[in-house]
Amino acid sequence: MKSIKKRLLSLLLTLITILSLLPTSAFAASGTGKGITITKNQNYWSTRLLANGTPYSYRPPMAAGRLLYCLDSGLGYHNATQSFFDSYTYTSATNADADTVLKTAIANSGLGEMDAATLANVKWLMTYINDSKASNVGQLFMAVQTYVWDHQSYKGEPGGDGDAGGYANADTYEMYLDLIDWMLAQKAQEDAAFQRQIEEYAAQGMVASIVENDSAKWAVFALSSNRKNQSFFNYYGPRELVLKDTPQGGDEPTPPAGDADITLRKVAAGTTRGLDGAKFNIYRDGQIVGSDVTKNGGIIEVNNVTKGLWSFVEVEAPAGYCADSTPLSVYVDTTDGDKQYTVTATNYELPSMKIIKTDAQTGTPIPGTVLSIKSVTGSYSTSVTTGSDGSATLSDIPADVYVVREESVPEPYIVSNTEQTVALRPGKTSEVRFQDYQKPGLEILKKNIATGEPIEGVTFRIEQIDGSYSTSATTDGAGRIFLASIPVGSYRVTEKNVPSHVILSEIPQEVHLEAGCTRTVTFFNAVKPSLTILKRNSITGDYLANAKFHIYYGSDNTTTGEINDLGVFTTDESGKITLTDVNRGWYKLVEESSPQGFGIQGSNVTEFYLEANTSKTVTVDNVPLSALVVYKYDAKTGKGLEGCRFELRYLSGNTSGTGGTVIGTYLTGPNGAFTVTNLKRGTYICQEIESDENHIIDREPQTVWISGEDQDVVTLRFGNAPLGSLLITKLSDDSKHEPLSGVEFLLTDSSGNYLGNDNGRFTTNAAGEILVDGLEPGMTVIAREVRAKTGYLLDDSPQHALIKSGETAHLQFLNQPAGNLIIRKVSSGPNKEPLEGVEFKITYADGSFVPDANGELSSNGIYYTNKSGEIRISGVVGTVVATESKTIPGFTIDEATRTQTVVVNPNDTQTLTFYNKPTTTLILQKYISGTKNEPLAGVQFLVTDSSGAVVGPNNGYYTTDAAGQIVIEGLTDGMTITAKEVKTVDGFVLDGTPQSIKIDQSQSPQRMTFWNERQGALIINKLSSLDRKTPLEGATFKITTATGEFVPDENGKISSNGLYYTDENGQIILKGVTGTLVVTEEKSISGYTIDENTRTQTVVVNPNDTQSLYFYNAPIGGLELVKVNAADKTQRIPNTTFEIRRVSDGGLVDTVTTGTDGRVYVPLESGSYYAVETEAGKGFQLDNTPIYFTVEDGKTTTKTVPNKAISGILIHKVDSATGEGIYGVSFILYDSGNNPIAQETSDDRGYVRFENLTAGRFYLRELENEGYIPDTQKKTVYVKSGETTEIEWKNTPITGQIQIVKTSADYNSMNGWPAGTPIPNTVFEVYNARTNRLVDTIKTDKNGLAVSKTLPLARYKIVESKAAEFYGLDKTPIEVEIEHAGQIVKASMTNKSLYTNVSIKKTGYVEVMPEQLVRYNFTGIANNSTTALESFCGPAAMYAFIAKELAPLHLPVKAVRLEKIYTGTWNIPGNYKIVYKTNLSGDNWRTLADNLSTSKNYVLDASPAALGLASNEYVTEFMAAFGIAPSNFRQVETPRVDCKVLSKLTGGTQFVNTSDAGGVYNGQWIMATSRWVTRVYAPSKPLPRTGY
Repeated sequence: MKSIKKRLLSLLLTLITILSLLPTSAFAASGTGKGITITKNQNYWSTRLLANGTPYSYRPPMAAGRLLYCLDSGLGYHNATQSFFDSYTYTSATNADADTVLKTAIANSGLGEMDAATLANVKWLMTYINDSKASNVGQLFMAVQTYVWDHQSYKGEPGGDGDAGGYANADTYEMYLDLIDWMLAQKAQEDAAFQRQIEEYAAQGMVASIVENDSAKWAVFALSSNRKNQSFFNYYGPRELVLKDTPQGGDEPTPPAGDADITLRKVAAGTTRGLDGAKFNIYRDGQIVGSDVTKNGGIIEVNNVTKGLWSFVEVEAPAGYCADSTPLSVYVDTTDGDKQYTVTATNYELPSMKIIKTDAQTGTPIPGTVLSIKSVTGSYSTSVTTGSDGSATLSDIPADVYVVREESVPEPYIVSNTEQTVALRPGKTSEVRFQDYQKPGLEILKKNIATGEPIEGVTFRIEQIDGSYSTSATTDGAGRIFLASIPVGSYRVTEKNVPSHVILSEIPQEVHLEAGCTRTVTFFNAVKPSLTILKRNSITGDYLANAKFHIYYGSDNTTTGEINDLGVFTTDESGKITLTDVNRGWYKLVEESSPQGFGIQGSNVTEFYLEANTSKTVTVDNVPLSALVVYKYDAKTGKGLEGCRFELRYLSGNTSGTGGTVIGTYLTGPNGAFTVTNLKRGTYICQEIESDENHIIDREPQTVWISGEDQDVVTLRFGNAPLGSLLITKLSDDSKHEPLSGVEFLLTDSSGNYLGNDNGRFTTNAAGEILVDGLEPGMTVIAREVRAKTGYLLDDSPQHALIKSGETAHLQFLNQPAGNLIIRKVSSGPNKEPLEGVEFKITYADGSFVPDANGELSSNGIYYTNKSGEIRISGVVGTVVATESKTIPGFTIDEATRTQTVVVNPNDTQTLTFYNKPTTTLILQKYISGTKNEPLAGVQFLVTDSSGAVVGPNNGYYTTDAAGQIVIEGLTDGMTITAKEVKTVDGFVLDGTPQSIKIDQSQSPQRMTFWNERQGALIINKLSSLDRKTPLEGATFKITTATGEFVPDENGKISSNGLYYTDENGQIILKGVTGTLVVTEEKSISGYTIDENTRTQTVVVNPNDTQSLYFYNAPIGGLELVKVNAADKTQRIPNTTFEIRRVSDGGLVDTVTTGTDGRVYVPLESGSYYAVETEAGKGFQLDNTPIYFTVEDGKTTTKTVPNKAISGILIHKVDSATGEGIYGVSFILYDSGNNPIAQETSDDRGYVRFENLTAGRFYLRELENEGYIPDTQKKTVYVKSGETTEIEWKNTPITGQIQIVKTSADYNSMNGWPAGTPIPNTVFEVYNARTNRLVDTIKTDKNGLAVSKTLPLARYKIVESKAAEFYGLDKTPIEVEIEHAGQIVKASMTNKSLYTNVSIKKTGYVEVMPEQLVRYNFTGIANNSTTALESFCGPAAMYAFIAKELAPLHLPVKAVRLEKIYTGTWNIPGNYKIVYKTNLSGDNWRTLADNLSTSKNYVLDASPAALGLASNEYVTEFMAAFGIAPSNFRQVETPRVDCKVLSKLTGGTQFVNTSDAGGVYNGQWIMATSRWVTRVYAPSKPLPRTGY
């Protein structure tokens, strides 16, 4: 009966299936068409590469509305023409007819080369993509295309675009392989689900099989008519299960019989080690027939198989390995003779990803960068942070395609917001590199517009235009502000405040900051006219302090000629007196007293005239009296040496001797000199006792006679030779000549004395160099290598160097690379399996241990083989003896090869191979789940044979050792062993599932692997709520399961009622617990209360999990503060803030605020405290009187604190027309009896405040108000307790107006306007003179007239803020006053015209010879403009010589080489620098000399040797940068340049010389140029001798 029901059910299901198929099958259709087209869906477009690397856009073709896959690796499809597309004929079909199209494609394309399993994969993959809605469907499409290409032999004609094997797109090939693996894994899961359903049906006596749904199926195949291999194809065939009739003659179907066997062996890649735990789906002719898991050394046995293609697809890999979804197939072609088939599958370890983060400009590692990693196809997602080396590594993660995104970076870097896609392949480590730029910097420079000198104390506002960043900063002594690491963006820099002697520059500047760059913004300010008096030593030029001057001034604008006494002034430490805001006129300086030891030179009176609006510096020299002047200089360069110390001794009037009385010690100044004055008559000895760090001390004393007369000044000169240095370079002695870091040298002098501070030890840096400075000339340094770099041979032959003054001696040492030794350990069995963990002792022939930084070297020279059965030792040379000292279980040592000797030479690699014979051994291996094979010791197993008899001693019980192993030897070949875990260790879950294995001596040693999961743990923490970190010992807890059962724990102090107690750390630690636990605090400790809100807590503890619970107890003692109104103590005051501090040290304990009830409670430990009110409640006065109290024995102290309410009046005095506040209006306050009690005046915003008033009635009256109609009527005001009464008091203004006329002061050559012409577009700002508040901005019209709005009566200041074009800005303020209603105050102002002109003339040789020295002179260099020029580079840009074919400012490098530069001098004090470029420096300027003074003529060595240029490097361009060149800036001494003509020039050639000078005004370049041609001639050759 049961069988009949099954048949009926099967018949019914089959009938339903047939009925569902019939309608669509009946209408199956096919058709043909002409031509193919390119898809317009850009989701499927991808950038590809031709085989030669040329990129192109791959756009899949279409036919019959379907995307098509190329079946022949492209064959020129990338450059197809319309005739190419038209040459195709395509066939498309749906339903059952699609099979015919598929057969045509198989017969005419590479599909015919594929086996059943691969073809089934191709059909499934195409079907999957046709259904896919994934965002990366284009990548998935190309992955399937790659799979098709990889499984056909024809790879296209030369130039084809195929990606088979990755030769065309190496950067995307691995990503496509990962996507293929992922899709095939989806297929394997679908197959497994189908197989489970098939088995469920089979259990019910029904037969189910996997078929393609004919009603949904379709296929398209396109074939070229003129290119036989060119074809395209796509297929769609979704799968489903159908039921078939049960075979007659029984309840169960009878499968076809067979007697062949297939053995699948799973091994680790690169080894023959079997892997257990790999799960495979098993297919026959493309249909899944079952699944199995490898065991007993990585084996799956499939017995009694029938004829057909059998395939194995891995769906789950062993722990730590990647699943390989590639089908492994074997064709069974006979069932006779019990034929055996073997399939070997390989697993690679899980891959790793290394992320490297560096600085984009320097390459420096960036730690602390957070990056997210997310799988494209899977659920894996995590984040990492880079370490100190700028890297982060993810080990053993699934093989997949990942998106790595930068999430955050440390300061001062900018997050790039970029992401990278990386494909991780099995067994490999892939690197992902990110680079970031630092946040930019902003430098602000403030300079005197006339002199270019820096201005200190100027405040700027820096605001980000396109962001929120804003700050203020003030210039330092160098006139500089530097803001580091600010956001990228555009900024506005505005000058806000200046010192009193500087005129504000009100025009802001804007600058854009990019990542990784620093920009400089320079502001130039006019400085108010000043008079500076400098006092100098007439001999050395040193500045002198304490010179006293009386200064008189006479105006040239008076008729009386009176003289004004400005007072007596004294020079400061810098020898300077400075007067600012000086007027034009006559000045007289009377030197009243000189510095001690100095006399007045000539007259003590200096008179001069000072022009209006100009600054002047007057230098007055004093002569030293009875003095000794000592100069200290570099013996090579003649430059003065600062910081050298001398001792001066007096010989008591004698004329000879070496002793004497020490008068003092003296230090040379910046110019290398010092002066000693007021010396009495006699003989003196001067001796150097301390030199600077870079020169040799000159200890030879000099004797001098001093007459004692005031006019007697004697000069001594001491020359010091510069010290020398030594450079040691360490390189590899091979073809690479790489620098070697970390090499240690011992340096001594010729007497054996150590150099340096580390007993003569020095170590090479990353460049392989050691530089030792400050060596005395004449000494001999001996250098010997004492420690080589790992992997290199020691070169201990000493070298010596003679040190010369001012020079660097050079020694070079070479190291030969050492050799390498590889020891291989393998099984002598048939599989030649590598053996891990075998112990070797490795020594040299003399018995010394072999050192190796990379090996695991112990005190007895022991090494162990790695996973690959190898020991690799680098950096060895000589005869090495390797002895196998201990093998691993299951193997015996071969005594014949136990000890082997080998000679390793430099740059040589030697290999020794050792074999071990396997014994008949079984190894039980125990690992911890979730780890990478971490062993677990102490686990007990029971081992029996097939009859149930115990194996081995101790009744068959074995325990795993420290390696997690049990080794059982001497087993009988062919017996079956069963091992069962009977006891695990604390904290782990018992795995009681037994495993069995058949002993096979040929596979010995065999392994059985077991895994244990960790049990969970619970940590209960009991802490004080005061600081939330003080542990509370002795608190009682009750711990149960969710069902109320007590929690058993061997480590806890459990009693019959399940109680636990916190330890000294405030903790209860329960190990080996899992499930839902309920923790209840039963009793706290003395002095603390239980928090009922957290008294009971519930937690879920999973295996391999640790959970923590926190309970906090508050102490019972504390302070209660109550805040009340002093006038009404029943009124509580909320929102009053107190600080609670300890009396002992004033330390802050807590900050609390009263609540709505005016009280606050503070739990405190016992001790003495005080409370201080820091913020009063609204409407009350702050009372910060400390309140002292003591907390004892957990008791609460209560303090009631009263506060007085605030009462007052606030008046806002405003203009009735504008609503703006009125400054300077006074009010009188009267009490209720009309008695005046206070008077206050409005501030610059118009506010008047009367505070601390009692409640009641008051009267107010306004006094006179300048510029406004006063309101003098008394007003009545009522004040309530604790409140401020606010009043707005308006006044009507009495107004007038200001008019300004602006005209030209002289003839303007730029626009042709004569003097007196009205000037339009001049902008003025009008300020209230009392408040300095800007009240109006006005601009002149075409008539030169600017008119203000109506303004209240007051005094005003008018400042020109912007001049008209071609006129100079005159910021001299004028003041006017509006005195009566309706008055129009008129003012006239003029502007001087601007004129811009630059001049230069250059002269030099007209003819030159090869190798001749050429000199060029420059004259007439000047800024003839009436205004300053910015970015002036005249005296340097004009040095640039050009060849006719080169760009301006470049040296004629085909003709000359630069040798020397003579800078010349300039008429205006200032500083500048000279910079240059070379043929190798790109766009980067290098500095030749900086901070050069315009008053000094420098000779600069610019030869390649002096600049340290490479052998193929030369100067191509140079210039001097002066910054601002004031009007009339010009040369004094003539600048010159020396160049050398190249030897290769031939007679008759010529080159052009050009010099430029110029600067920028108002954004335009003002430049002058001088040029001429130089000819090259060759000397005539002498006539040959004739013999006569």
